[in-house]
Amino acid sequence: MARPPKLEVSAINIRISTDEDRDYSALIATLAEQRKGVRVYGDSYVAISYFDESSKMGILSKYTEIDIDGDWFDLEDFDAAPPEKLDEISIPESLRPNLAQFYFKLDEDSHVVLFSSYSASKSLSARSLETYFAQALRWSVISQKFGRVEADIIKSYDEAEMLLRMPHLKEMRFIIGRPNTDIGRGLAEEIEERLERENGDEYEEVVRTKTEKDLVPTERSFNLAIVASENGKVQTKSLVNGIVTTHTTEDSPLVEKDTYDPEVQSELSVFNRLASTLISKVNQMRDRLREKTTDPNG
Repeated sequence: MARPPKLEVSAINIRISTDEDRDYSALIATLAEQRKGVRVYGDSYVAISYFDESSKMGILSKYTEIDIDGDWFDLEDFDAAPPEKLDEISIPESLRPNLAQFYFKLDEDSHVVLFSSYSASKSLSARSLETYFAQALRWSVISQKFGRVEADIIKSYDEAEMLLRMPHLKEMRFIIGRPNTDIGRGLAEEIEERLERENGDEYEEVVRTKTEKDLVPTERSFNLAIVASENGKVQTKSLVNGIVTTHTTEDSPLVEKDTYDPEVQSELSVFNRLASTLISKVNQMRDRLREKTTDPNG
């Protein structure tokens, strides 16, 4: 009996500067209109191939760029292909192989893009999509229209908390790009305001001990970890078997996943369900931060 297909959904937090029009739907639509891919790893490229502004739904396409004019390997002769065989190759210039497509959805109020990171036994890693946005958001057509735009994969809140609860903790480092916090009050809002006042793009806070005592994180540190999970990363150092070891949330994206029966549920319906669960978690964590205002100056 075949295994039921699995679907995984991750999220990326996109932030337009406060002095620009924060129209996230227009931003994604502009990226789609460029009809351009970004090399994310090796010969793999990612592009937004479709986006509907009314539904906020779209398609991410991952494909391979190949060098048609390069050397080819002949499996029949099990050696380099001779020139006469290369003359037989005829691939239209517009075609690219190894296509894999993934759903994505923009939650405009939260400025979060939710996307399938695993579907039909094919994957689109969080790191790959982060690479796509890091480059695409620097295109001149984007910067001229929306100014400086930042994007970070939302990391696992549980992983960030686990790093702060590790035994023999010796250092905590919170690296936070300028957040986008349109409503409410809280730590993220205050960090954003401070960076804006001081013309800063990144906030970093480090707590370490130089004695044999271990660090004991406060509520403020756990709140900083939430902000960093959405807008940067958390790094810690602890003693593991007597060796100072570094830990990070960089490779721990927030993920919702499930298997499903394609005869009962469509992939799109499962994607929407998982995306809804994931964005609910994000908003719950943001609401938690707004419950109490904390001064980022300590």
